[in-house]
Amino acid sequence: MAKIEKKYYTVQDKEDLKLLHQHIVESDILAVDTETTGLNPRKDKIVGWSVSGDEGIGFYLPTLVWNFDKGELELQTIDGTSTETISRNLLNLLKGKKLVFHNASFDVQFIKNYLGVDLLPDVWVDTGLLVHTVFEEGAFGFGNPFGLKSIAKMNQKELGLDMDKAANDEQVELKESIKGNGGSVTKDLYEIYKADLDILSKYA
Repeated sequence: MAKIEKKYYTVQDKEDLKLLHQHIVESDILAVDTETTGLNPRKDKIVGWSVSGDEGIGFYLPTLVWNFDKGELELQTIDGTSTETISRNLLNLLKGKKLVFHNASFDVQFIKNYLGVDLLPDVWVDTGLLVHTVFEEGAFGFGNPFGLKSIAKMNQKELGLDMDKAANDEQVELKESIKGNGGSVTKDLYEIYKADLDILSKYA
């Protein structure tokens, strides 16, 4: 199976921000995802979001990063501007694009509630709904029938990818990082923001 060359950017400076901006402007179809402090869009926060307009390329813009010394989430800035303000500007550039989400209602709600940008009219594909439409029982036999990893595993031959090892390695690395930093990885409390930033960025 083919191995895709991967290039991930954790956007924390002006140079990478320019690349992210250019990537959004030049892409017609973009996959979008959010990382959050929890599952409730009314009270939980976005700690960062990711976007990809091409295979093997991903940008993660952290908005809140866990400060291990202070034991709290801290708002990030680039050149004196908060990454939440930067996020609003960049997310508005996604309007009019064809946006791909997995469980779009979750991400779109969080983006609207937390950052004030409504991307619902621009949702082109929800991979969770798509797989349910094509295969009513989802990726049955591959794990969580409507989980992104399960769907990728079910379609790996058609995609020309080896998903088993890659997906497991990334999830194991993420969980080990969270636990190693004193965070919780239970279903009720999954403190993804306590992972090392480079590992969280790669996962996102």
